[in-house]
Amino acid sequence: MRRFGLAFLIAMSGVAPATAADLPSRVLTKAPAVNDPAYNWGGWYAGGQIGSAWGTSNVGNAFVDGAAPIANQQTFAATSPQLSATGFSGGGQIGYNHQVDRWLFGIEADASYTRLRQSSTVTAPFPGGGTFVATSSIGSDWMATLRPRAGYAIDRTIFYLTGGLALTDLNFASSYADTAGQSATAGFSKTRVGWVAGAGIEHAFTKNWTAKVEYLYADFGKQSVTTPVIAGAGAPNGLITQDVDLKTNTVRGGLNYHFNGPPFAKY
Repeated sequence: MRRFGLAFLIAMSGVAPATAADLPSRVLTKAPAVNDPAYNWGGWYAGGQIGSAWGTSNVGNAFVDGAAPIANQQTFAATSPQLSATGFSGGGQIGYNHQVDRWLFGIEADASYTRLRQSSTVTAPFPGGGTFVATSSIGSDWMATLRPRAGYAIDRTIFYLTGGLALTDLNFASSYADTAGQSATAGFSKTRVGWVAGAGIEHAFTKNWTAKVEYLYADFGKQSVTTPVIAGAGAPNGLITQDVDLKTNTVRGGLNYHFNGPPFAKY
């Protein structure tokens, strides 16, 4: 009996390896990677922004039509001031983005309160005798822009360039008086159309909310105003012409809420 049991164990030990050898080998497969879809910048958005604005305004003064001798005219022109205004900037924007692979194309409209203010008073002697006092002041309370945007997206961050149309209100006032009894006052308040260009960075920190920092430069061209010089009892004695321009710089940060947009296109 003992011999029979031993023979059975030997037989089974020979079968087991053969059976294991006949089984197919196990193939190890790597689990598929979990890839998050790229952030979608496409669609409508709206938000607000806050920052700082500053600008320069060159005021050109000139006597015309014989209001003063040539030497006096040259002295008056040489005292033309450059006004450097600073102010707060804050407002809102709305826009639309279309994304093609990593490239972003869109358009944005914004309006900001600026309150730029500056004035200058010049007192100087005339070469032919006597002195004069001239005061100039400029102001701008708001700026609005309509700008296409083009940028490049690196997942949740875009780098973009922008430029387009700009509007602002330009307010100017001036006064002139001299020791000969002549005086003049001038001023205007007009909406000026110009151009704007800039660049920015925007980052998405949630699915819908993004933060941005951008710089804008705007040029609103030149505006001229001519006013009569009043002498003595009120008789006109020539004219004063003044040319006024305005260039502004704005640095601001903002928040945008992005509404659900279509998936970006891969062309």
